Amino acid sequence: MNEKPLVLLIDTTVLYSGLVYKGLENKVLLSGDYILITTEFTIAEIYRLLTGKRGLSRVEALTLIRSMPVLAVSYDFIKDKWEEAYELIGSRDKSDIPLVALALTMEDHDGIWSSDADFDTVKGRFRVWRTRELVKA
Repeated sequence: MNEKPLVLLIDTTVLYSGLVYKGLENKVLLSGDYILITTEFTIAEIYRLLTGKRGLSRVEALTLIRSMPVLAVSYDFIKDKWEEAYELIGSRDKSDIPLVALALTMEDHDGIWSSDADFDTVKGRFRVWRTRELVKA
């Protein structure tokens, strides 16, 4: 499949890498080529990583988060698919449940952007894009 995606659901790992490092994830994140969507759970995790792991102040972390070209949906938007998402990926990694619930809730997306091997368990349901594929796309 060489089609170019437009709407991607973005995982914490690649979003964090895109924000903090100037590598390929950053290039894709800031390219303007994609509509990137995630959940409030991902945003909360990014905040914890920025303040805890990177030592940013609350204001610095929030400023960086607000600068991200990413739309975030609330729990209310995905809650109806939570149980199904738990069935699909909960045994591998409970922190991935919100993104899979988002993938189940949204019909018109082109897949999940992640470097997390846990998402391999949902490859039959959704396309999982790796960063290198998006750089070429």
